[in-house]
Parts: sequence; C-alpha cells; structure tokens
Amino acid sequence: MQINWSRKALLQLDIIINQCVDLFGERIAIRFYRQLSDYEKRLSKNPLLGPPEPLLQNRKRNYRGLIIHDHFKLIYYITNKGIIQIADMWDTRREPAKLAKRIK
Repeated sequence: MQINWSRKALLQLDIIINQCVDLFGERIAIRFYRQLSDYEKRLSKNPLLGPPEPLLQNRKRNYRGLIIHDHFKLIYYITNKGIIQIADMWDTRREPAKLAKRIK
C-alpha cells in the first residue's frame, strides 16, 4: 500500500532528526531513520498495524497511532483510495491534549 507524508509530518521528522544529530550524533540519527523506514515498510504491508488513536476518536477520519520508538508515534489514517496518509509524527512526551489540537 502506498504511503504519503503530510507536510506537517515531514517537518516534524526533520526537526526530530536534527535534534537527534545534535543530542546523540549522526550514527544514532541514521539508526533512528532506518528504524522508521522499517516501520514504514511494515505499515505498507499491514495498514491496520497501529491501533485506533484514542485521543482522536471523534474525527471524520479514523486516525491510528503506531509507536515507532520509545518517544515517537506515527499518526496516520487510510484514505478512501487506500493510501496511508501520515498526518503527524508525535512526541509522546508532550501533553496528550495537544495532539488533538494539532490534528484537525
């Protein structure tokens, strides 16, 4: 199944990768990116891999959340055309109520 990233998700990924390089070094950032790519492949084969996201229940779209790291979760939904749309990359250490505000 095809996967598309929203601008918001790509921007968040860029921020996370840059912070990872600054805090832990390039080697760890590369490892994180490879881990993310592995999850992306799994998700394309099994779109229901992530459970429904409880903080985004009453929305038009059926958002799901896939934990890809101790602190990060991919927020996504499946379009009517069968495309996995990654809406955001969420840092799970943030206040949960802010997720509902970020995803409209």
